[in-house]
Amino acid sequence: MIVRLLLACALLLVILVAGLLGGGGLYGDQATVAHFVGWRARYPDAAKALIFLTHLGGSPALLAAAVTAALATAIRRRSAGLALLATILGGRLLIELTKMAVGRPRPSLDAHPVYVFSQSFPSGHAGNTMVTFGAIALFALPERWRVPGLVAAATLSVLIGATRPMLGVHWPSDVLGGWCLGLLWLLACWTVWERVRRPRT
Repeated sequence: MIVRLLLACALLLVILVAGLLGGGGLYGDQATVAHFVGWRARYPDAAKALIFLTHLGGSPALLAAAVTAALATAIRRRSAGLALLATILGGRLLIELTKMAVGRPRPSLDAHPVYVFSQSFPSGHAGNTMVTFGAIALFALPERWRVPGLVAAATLSVLIGATRPMLGVHWPSDVLGGWCLGLLWLLACWTVWERVRRPRT
């Protein structure tokens, strides 16, 4: 429990620092997004591949995966299926509320190659992929597959999240904040789930 508490504090610290200091006023954020403006112009085929990958982190793909996994899990364990879905939907709500609270503008160094409509911090693609894939690994997979599933979930989330500053629609600090917020929410939900399931003596 102490390890989880320390991890939660570390994640919260990163979220606060990224939220308060990141964005257009941070040199690293500006320089990274500006670099990829030219990179996309030089490598248009690679940019198209990034667009394909980033769509895997969009709402249609993630919600379809969430509902499918929740239904499949509920067949075996109804409570786990409900917990999986509640974790994912709660995470999405948390991310949207944080976006509205922070109100950070998105990068505008060039025309966005993909459609965007909400505020910049935290990245929904980074946070929602971490929550969705992580929740599926935790709640849907058998215990022996949980750790490999979490590694795969984190890897896929990192790949999808990294496309956002490369496409110029997020600052790198947005993506870092999204990953950390997703992990923090997952940690909280899984801790509550374990306590609820613990046999009472």
